[in-house]
Amino acid sequence: MKTAFVTGSTGLLGSNLVRLLTSRGVRVKALVRSPEKAQKLLAGVPVELVEGDLENVEAFAPAMRDVDVLFHTAAYFRDSYKGGSHAAGLMRINVEGTRALLETAYRRGIRRVVHTSSIAVLSPRPGHRLTDETMRRDAEHEQDAYYRSKILADREVDAALERHRDLHASLVLPGFMNGPGDAGPTTAGQLVLDFLHGRLPGVINTRFAYVDARDVATALVAAAEKGQRGERYLAAGRDLHVGEALQVLASVTGLPAPKRRVPDALLGTLALVNEAWARLSGRPVLVSWQGFQTLRRERTNTAFDPSKSERALGLRFRPLEETFTDAVEWFAAHGYVDRARLPRMVAPGTVLPVPRVS
Repeated sequence: MKTAFVTGSTGLLGSNLVRLLTSRGVRVKALVRSPEKAQKLLAGVPVELVEGDLENVEAFAPAMRDVDVLFHTAAYFRDSYKGGSHAAGLMRINVEGTRALLETAYRRGIRRVVHTSSIAVLSPRPGHRLTDETMRRDAEHEQDAYYRSKILADREVDAALERHRDLHASLVLPGFMNGPGDAGPTTAGQLVLDFLHGRLPGVINTRFAYVDARDVATALVAAAEKGQRGERYLAAGRDLHVGEALQVLASVTGLPAPKRRVPDALLGTLALVNEAWARLSGRPVLVSWQGFQTLRRERTNTAFDPSKSERALGLRFRPLEETFTDAVEWFAAHGYVDRARLPRMVAPGTVLPVPRVS
């Protein structure tokens, strides 16, 4: 792998992937919607910026010439949980954009692809404590528009493999990603920021499969080097209740973690009010009705089996304490939070010892 093309290069995962690839001497062509944002986020990284987005793949198609591996990390996600209907945008970017990207890349000579899927495409089975890559979710009966779009995007990868026998593609399925470089921020990053600013009134009763974006980036590179054609690889990480994760954040920052649980009835009412406001104002909200329904439904579907990725890709997960420490440090260094608010984050790169939380 001498040259790679990365979509979503200013996202949490994409930016960490770009840094990892360039650190290994790979020439990277990074697809970005805003070169100005990319120049700030990727300052000092030897990368070739390619302006464009998945709604017009042909516009940046010439940049995919002479590329060894395509890493597809871009997706429409964050705004889809901020109220209103986003089904059309999800289909246009996540599904149709993936189809156009794969076909255009193939015409430009790319024969190896690593596609970033999601744990959203999987569903647990009765009698199984852990969910693995074989437990696929059914798109036809899926109510969450984002989940459905990711399932259909995976089908586009499968279809491309059927059409082109000389195409090699594998898929990596990340969990709830945190880590440095979350400029968006993502939903996971916003939760961290709300904690740092004391904006969390309580603890929502749900769980997530926490994973460091840098570990997912490592899995993507390993999939390009060692992944099998058409295979899926989980990179889901540590299964924790939100309350437990906030205790880890408290241990690395010195800030108090909220302990009061937010009842479903209260959260549902807030979601309905927010949804109405989103539709009237066109502005994003904290909790949408779709987001509430998904949180409630998926709160026990967060235990995944990473053994296949550990065997095939050599994937290992770093401690969540390290992930949160580096994420908070990045937010402080880039002005998202005042470092003076953080008792334990006493200086750039200096963190007091913290207790491990099991």
